[in-house]
Amino acid sequence: MGLAWRLPLLLLAAAGAAFLFRPATVLEFENSGRGVVARYAVKAGDAFSITYQHSIYRQPVVEEFSVGPDGELILTGVRSDSGAVLEYFGFSDSRPFHALNRPMRTIVFRVAMEGAQTLSLGGRRISFLRLGDPGDRIVLRLANVSLASRGIGWIAGTLRGMGIFAWPRSSR
Repeated sequence: MGLAWRLPLLLLAAAGAAFLFRPATVLEFENSGRGVVARYAVKAGDAFSITYQHSIYRQPVVEEFSVGPDGELILTGVRSDSGAVLEYFGFSDSRPFHALNRPMRTIVFRVAMEGAQTLSLGGRRISFLRLGDPGDRIVLRLANVSLASRGIGWIAGTLRGMGIFAWPRSSR
C-alpha cells in the first residue's frame, strides 16, 4: 500500500520539476552596471518594436523586430515620418517604412537622455527607464531560461528593490 500512493506523487513531482526546469525563450535586457535583468517570454515568429527619438534629428523612430527560428533577433524594418532620419539610416527615398531582414545576436542600447526608448511587445509598452538611468548601457539578446530561474530572478529583484536583499553582482 505504501508504494501505491507514493508512485503517483513521485510522478507528479517529476512532471512538475520537468515543467519548472524546461527552458523557455525570453527577450533578455541586461544592465550589467546596475545588476538589472528584465526578461519577457517570446517564441519564434513573435514581433516586437523599440520606439525612440532620434538623437540627432529629434524625430520619432520605430525599429521593428521578430524572433528568428535559430535564436537570433531579426530587424524587420525601420519606420519614421522624417526624411532626415531615413536618410541617416541610408534609405534613399522618403517612404515611412523600410522593410529589412537583418539577423543579430545582440543589440546594445544606451538609455536615452531625453524620452527613453520604449519596448512594445504583445500589447505591453515598457520604458527602458525601468532598466536604468539615462546613459546606462542595455544589452538585448535572446536567452533560454527556465521558469524556476525566472521566478528566482523576479523574487531577488523585488527584494533588492525593497532594500531587503542585496544580490551579489556577477563578475563577468
